[in-house]
Amino acid sequence: MNPLSPRLREILEAWHPGGEPIVEKQTEWMYHYKLGAKSGYKISKFWDEDFRVDVATIRLRWEQMKQDERLEFCFCWSSKHTWSASANDAEILEIVMRDGNDRLWTSCTFAFTRHPDRDRAVSFLVDRLKNLDSDDKPLNYFQALGILKDRRAAAAIRPYYEKYRAAVQAETVIGVPEDVAFGPIPYFPYLCACGALVQVDGAPEYAEEIRKYFEHSNEQVRWWAEHALCIEGPTTAKRNAEHRQKHGPE
Repeated sequence: MNPLSPRLREILEAWHPGGEPIVEKQTEWMYHYKLGAKSGYKISKFWDEDFRVDVATIRLRWEQMKQDERLEFCFCWSSKHTWSASANDAEILEIVMRDGNDRLWTSCTFAFTRHPDRDRAVSFLVDRLKNLDSDDKPLNYFQALGILKDRRAAAAIRPYYEKYRAAVQAETVIGVPEDVAFGPIPYFPYLCACGALVQVDGAPEYAEEIRKYFEHSNEQVRWWAEHALCIEGPTTAKRNAEHRQKHGPE
């Protein structure tokens, strides 16, 4: 028997028109499913608005949950479409904020933008940028602070912007790397930092920095630049058209 709820089946039918997703396994918070011969797809159970967890349950279990269990829960829970009108979700978020680490928090960063206490959320994210305990680039923190649009975030983002801006200047020496995603030049982190500064600071020079990459020789870099300014430029329009042609209208 297929364990998917009617709502999740509806979502998957929209994602995979004409396909028949088959659940390979499920965890407490997620389904792993395959489509035909292809496998490796996942969907959060929280995408069904009727699937809920109460804060009392998480409060009791949090200390006993292993890191991977916490990561899966936070990733799945934070992706839910509807935020509880009660204090339930905000209290779960507070549990996560009080006892976690950057690996965990960057997996559910956009939940912070739903925190009812905006000042608390901004202060928390700014503190994470100042006291990062991971070697990973804090791109989700940039983007969440950009959504919150608080000028206090600019001072915390700017050191990363300066670091990445210096690094992208290497292109004038070494040229465009063959692998722009994982190569030596941090195009995407730099453009993310610029985009966040456009939103929190508003100074025009950051938008101008991004626009310089609209004509970049590499399509992926052009797409990142358009994405950083939240516009459908020529590259984004092209990719959207290709996606619609392949997968149909959303």
